[in-house]
Amino acid sequence: MWRAIDLPLLLVSLALSGFGVLAVYVAGTDAREAYATNQAIGFVVGFMGAIPLAIVDYRLWRRFLRPIYGLAIVMLLAVTLMGATANGATSWLDVGPIRVQPSEFAKPLMVVVLAGFFAEKAAYEHGVFLKALGVMTIPGLLVLVQPDLGTATVFGAVFLVMAYVAGARLIQLGGLILAGVVSMVLGVKLGILEEYQVARLTSFMDQSSAGDLGYQVAQSKMAIGSGGITGKGFDATTLANLGFLPEDHTDFIFSNLAERFGFVGSMALILLFFVLIWRILHVATISRDRFGVLIAVGIGTMFLFHVLVNVGMTMGIMPVTGIPLPFISYGRSSLVVSVMSLGLLQSIAMRSRSEASKTPKV
Repeated sequence: MWRAIDLPLLLVSLALSGFGVLAVYVAGTDAREAYATNQAIGFVVGFMGAIPLAIVDYRLWRRFLRPIYGLAIVMLLAVTLMGATANGATSWLDVGPIRVQPSEFAKPLMVVVLAGFFAEKAAYEHGVFLKALGVMTIPGLLVLVQPDLGTATVFGAVFLVMAYVAGARLIQLGGLILAGVVSMVLGVKLGILEEYQVARLTSFMDQSSAGDLGYQVAQSKMAIGSGGITGKGFDATTLANLGFLPEDHTDFIFSNLAERFGFVGSMALILLFFVLIWRILHVATISRDRFGVLIAVGIGTMFLFHVLVNVGMTMGIMPVTGIPLPFISYGRSSLVVSVMSLGLLQSIAMRSRSEASKTPKV
């Protein structure tokens, strides 16, 4: 079965993870050596977790959808009740000496739950669609109250795409999008959304009036532009080193990479992400059951949404939501989850190819 592994998917995950350790190391923070070491440790932990996920038949998880859903809810409730606060959000849990971000783990868990739900029922039926929406809304709200608006939007994007692939009608999806827009407008009018959350959502439309966020985006665009074609180099003095580029090892890490390695380095990174999404979609196409297709689509949507929003916000064309760049932004929870998610995809790929090879040819 191991001969049926998706080698390009494995290689691109290794390349992106290595790129991430390098990106954290060249960040402007004084603790870059420690951050790079933690990033490397996160990859090792994620890889060790990906191996059993690849070995275990992914279809086994359909038997445990309720416990998986319960685990996601319990983790998010634990954050709400006893979480640690950083940068204005209560999104972390201190487990001994280790700090984890449960919302990162909840994303692939909810992908599996939704995949199992839609694999058995027709999404175009209104009752099924609304029930699935309710299943996804509860963890989404628990993330939103942390408050982590960026991760909540990831839940929304994953639900929309998975529901569409599962057969939901366009009028259902359009109604959901309209309801989301109306809810956001009401949240602003009624003061439910904090002022800084509104600024994050609207900063890309009018950066001149966005205050600190507008300044951050302006510095990010300046860093990207100053990189030119080939960049300033590995050890060059950059805006990050000078303290002008904010969060250069997390939210705006793409800007720092673009300044150091230029257009060539940026396109190399984007090409790696293109290969990643391509191979995930390939796994979806070769899956021999609906459950595997939906898992691959959900995880692919999760990665694609992260990349589009993170890179877009560094260029000033997307809201500044704090969504990390997969494999690249500093954060052990995000990296562990990303690598382990690819282990689950390998389980789908290996079994699909192995079973296909045993099917008699007519």
